[in-house]
Amino acid sequence: MSRREEMLFKNTEFVGYSDLNKKPGFQMGMHRTKDGRYYLYTACFRDNGFNIVDVTDPANPVAKWVEGDWVGEVHDGQSLAKLQVADGKLIACYGGTMRVLHGTHEQPYWGGFKIYDTEADPLNPKLLGQFECEDGPGVHRSFYNGGDYAYIMGSKRNFRGYILRIVDISDPTNPTEVGSWWADGQYLGNKKASDMPEVGTEPFMKLPNGHAITVKDDVVYAAFPNVGFCMIDVHDKSRPRLLGNVSLNPPFSNGQSGAAVHTAMPLGDRPFAIVTTEGERTWYFDNNREEGMFHKITSQPMNIIGMIETSDKENPALISVFPYPEVPEAYKKCHGENFNIIDGQRVVFGPHNMFDAFGQDCLESRDDRVYNCHFQAGLRIYDVSDPFVPKEIAYFMPPDPEGTWFDIDEGTLFPGPHVGHAEDCIVDDRGYIYVDTYQDGLYIVRCTV
Repeated sequence: MSRREEMLFKNTEFVGYSDLNKKPGFQMGMHRTKDGRYYLYTACFRDNGFNIVDVTDPANPVAKWVEGDWVGEVHDGQSLAKLQVADGKLIACYGGTMRVLHGTHEQPYWGGFKIYDTEADPLNPKLLGQFECEDGPGVHRSFYNGGDYAYIMGSKRNFRGYILRIVDISDPTNPTEVGSWWADGQYLGNKKASDMPEVGTEPFMKLPNGHAITVKDDVVYAAFPNVGFCMIDVHDKSRPRLLGNVSLNPPFSNGQSGAAVHTAMPLGDRPFAIVTTEGERTWYFDNNREEGMFHKITSQPMNIIGMIETSDKENPALISVFPYPEVPEAYKKCHGENFNIIDGQRVVFGPHNMFDAFGQDCLESRDDRVYNCHFQAGLRIYDVSDPFVPKEIAYFMPPDPEGTWFDIDEGTLFPGPHVGHAEDCIVDDRGYIYVDTYQDGLYIVRCTV
């Protein structure tokens, strides 16, 4: 396999780079101080903690690593992959690491979220309080846009997987759950939550399970694999109720991919929303395996970014699917004609994290563009001014990494093609786009159209 060393651009330009202290980034949040300084907070895909990156000058970012809390003396079981920043608070989501993603063994971890103050000292957040999500994987994604309530996709005793939990954080020293919602089949009754299949295994991936949420005007837009794109009324926080949903898998996603429904988010104030199904990192699919979830792939339903019309909230409808990402000529010379077959090996391909425009003043606010990190296709930018005809207008592809920042002792965690993967993105109010990668730090770019 040839390594692609150069960055690839279409209607974008490079601004800056940080190696994030070699702690691979994941979900990001931003805080702007009253004197105009910009701080980017990046969760970590593999390690327990987060980076605080001063991006006031985006061409010269400066990163500080903040170690997360550990359970006891045994380390490596804890992760802090997701976070939210708003209203002077950081919501840090804790859970366990996974054998199939991180190469870790079964080790202790704490599941839940912790609240930090970022207003007084952005570089040294102060812990205010915590909320435990017991008997399960902890917290995956959350939504916090300021105010009294945090919306959490977290585990809960007597429930399987992640469910929606609404937590009052008006007193951050004593967060209190006020309501919850779950899909049919998630309530365990008198069964033990520990009886559920291992996170990431094929049986687990076929169960109803919450993944990601966005909230606007007391409606939760929720991605529930094996249920679909869901709209949940939370005017009464103590009694959330399902308004409507769109089933997506099958036909999309399904089988060996990431979350079969990954993202659900409204498109500004327009009566439309974005939904995605998740691709996967190519190297988990080993040609040498004959059985198990990550056996050799022979066929895989497509993964999509889709447009949902939400005018009738009880009957939302899929109205369009975004185009396949353009394949640059420089990529073809290294890896092949498309993103589904790399160096002759069939891999899963599809979108990953979106820029969720949460509405903070320090973030870009527009409803005619969508930003997505499309794994090996890099950052993709779409014009959605016509929701029936989304168009790709720009991309940025980071280079292939030189090596791995983490592995297992045998060096076999990544058996497939080792190509560059974009993971998550966020866009500030100055137009700077921050793209973190799986093994290669943080890239800062601008869109030129």
